[in-house]
Amino acid sequence: MDATVMVEKSEVPGIAIQCELLLPNGHLQRTFEFDIANIRLRRRLVRRFYGILILQVFCTLPCLELLLRYPLPYNYVMPISMVLTMFLYTCFYVWRDWRRFAPYNYLVLLLSTFIGSFNRSVYLLNLVQSHWVYVYPVILILELLALMLYSAQERFRFTQIRGISIICLVFGLFLLLAYRIDRMVEVFSGMACTVEAWYVIYDTHYMLCGRHGYNIGAQEYVFAACNIHCDVPKGSWRLMKMLFFSKIVEAIRMFRECFKTEVC
Repeated sequence: MDATVMVEKSEVPGIAIQCELLLPNGHLQRTFEFDIANIRLRRRLVRRFYGILILQVFCTLPCLELLLRYPLPYNYVMPISMVLTMFLYTCFYVWRDWRRFAPYNYLVLLLSTFIGSFNRSVYLLNLVQSHWVYVYPVILILELLALMLYSAQERFRFTQIRGISIICLVFGLFLLLAYRIDRMVEVFSGMACTVEAWYVIYDTHYMLCGRHGYNIGAQEYVFAACNIHCDVPKGSWRLMKMLFFSKIVEAIRMFRECFKTEVC
């Protein structure tokens, strides 16, 4: 009788989770099921589409040079460009076959390269209209390059916190160099490059772990590079929901409880 009760209790999901957490470092041993089980193929895919992302960021440099010579009314161009970008990326996200199969995937890649370079340039030139604006894409390229080199090894896990540490280390080295040459303000104004690099590793996790439902293959690096851009609307919605809408819902629930709860 006691043995039967023990078996029934062990099958309860809550108890199973509790026992797992009681193991030594059990909360640190959690793993994720990837669409690509082989770590070599998975990290080779990451290196390839990170290489594509580096080339896309490099395209920001000639775009910055062009807009420095022929400036635009950035206060008006930036909001219009962001709205059009969200609309296009939402369409690409909904109809994902456009970015999976050739030749449409290359068209989406070219469009995302142009859109990303233009939006990045408009955002930067809205802050700084000098040649120090090149610091942002250069730092971002080196951050992605450092992440790509880290993915070349298989001995250590590629967790988000380790990726964030690599990103902060690269940016910290540039801040140290800027301090030595008395250009701290110009370099620190490009701090958003760390957020952009973090988003890349964040969306890489969601893409390869099946959370987006892509079922990505080991050779679909063009599709993966397109996904980083086309997932921006969903990532933005998730961030807004976490920071704003959840608080609004919580406030509404608290207000509704005012009609039911008794004070004393």
